[in-house]
Amino acid sequence: MLALRFGVADLANTRFAVSPLDHLLTGTAQSGVHECLGLRRDRWWREIRRHVPHRAAPFLDLVNASTAGVPNFMGADLDAVRRQLTDELDAVLAVPQQTFEQDLAMYGSEAELPAALARLRDDGTRGLRRITDGAWALFRSCLAPHWPEIRRQLEADIADRARTTARSGAGAMLDSLHRNARWRDEGVLECALGDLSGDFALGGRGLELRPNYFVQNGIGLLLAEGRQSLLVYPLASRGAAAAKPSPAAADGLAAVLGPARARALRAIEGGPCSTTELARLLGITPPSASAHAAALRAAGLITTQREGKQVRHALSEVGRDLLLDNPEVARAG
Repeated sequence: MLALRFGVADLANTRFAVSPLDHLLTGTAQSGVHECLGLRRDRWWREIRRHVPHRAAPFLDLVNASTAGVPNFMGADLDAVRRQLTDELDAVLAVPQQTFEQDLAMYGSEAELPAALARLRDDGTRGLRRITDGAWALFRSCLAPHWPEIRRQLEADIADRARTTARSGAGAMLDSLHRNARWRDEGVLECALGDLSGDFALGGRGLELRPNYFVQNGIGLLLAEGRQSLLVYPLASRGAAAAKPSPAAADGLAAVLGPARARALRAIEGGPCSTTELARLLGITPPSASAHAAALRAAGLITTQREGKQVRHALSEVGRDLLLDNPEVARAG
C-alpha cells in the first residue's frame, strides 16, 4: 500500500485536469501491459486501429515498451487545467536533458532497456520530436472524432466530484475516486498499486486528479519530487461520485476551501469584479484578495481575464454549480 500524505496546503492545491495526451497513452496501451484498462478501451481500439497512421509508430512503440509505463516526462507538467494536446506535446519537447536522463534511468541498465527506450536514450531529447509527431498524427486520425464526447463525459465527472467536495469535503471526494484509493481521516490517501508501498508527502503542492475514459480497472499514479504529483482515475457513473451531505458541516464550501476563500467565491457570485473590488467586498487588502483569487482559479472555480490594466474575476461553470448546491446557511440563526 502506498500512502499519500496531505497537509492543509495539499488539500487546497488539489485540482482536476483533462488531458488529451493521457487518453492517447491509455487508449493505445496494450491491455496485457497496462492492467488498469478495460473493455471500453478494447472496443475503441478495435474500431480505430485500422486508421492508425504509420507515422504514429514511434509513439506506440514507446507506450508499450515496458510494463513500468511510459517515462515520467510524458506526464506533461502544465498549469492549465483545460489543456490542449499541443500544449502537452510542447511541454514534452521542452523537458530538460537532466530530467530526460533521470526518467529513462528508472528502467534499469543498458542491457535491460527495451528497444524503443534504448533508441530514445541514444537520440537524447531530440528524439522526442519523433514521439510527439507520432502522437499528433495519431490524435488527428483516431482520437479527434471521439474527443468532444469524451471531454464532455470527463467534465461531467469533474463537476460531480466537485459537488461532492463542496457537500462532504475533499476527503469524501478522494475516497470516491476508486476502490483502490481510500481516504483516512488523518489526512492520508492509501493507494493500492501492485507491490508499491511506502509513504509520500505531497509537500504542499497537492495532487492533480485526471479522470480517464479508458481507465476502468484501477488508478494510475505519478509521484513527482519538486512538482505536483498526479493521479489518473476512472470515470464514475453520473451521480455515483456524489456522496451524502455531511450533517456536521454547516457550510461545505468553507469546510474544504476555508471560510475566507468560501466568502471570496460567494462575493464573485455577485458578478465579475476586479481584485480591488473583491478586496473591498471582503474587507481585506488587495494582496490577500489576489491570493484568494489565485487559489480559486487554480481549483477551476473562477476564471480571470485582463481588461486594460485590471483583471476581472468571474465564476466558472463548476464554481456556479458549487454555489447553487451550497446556499449560505451559516448566517441562518
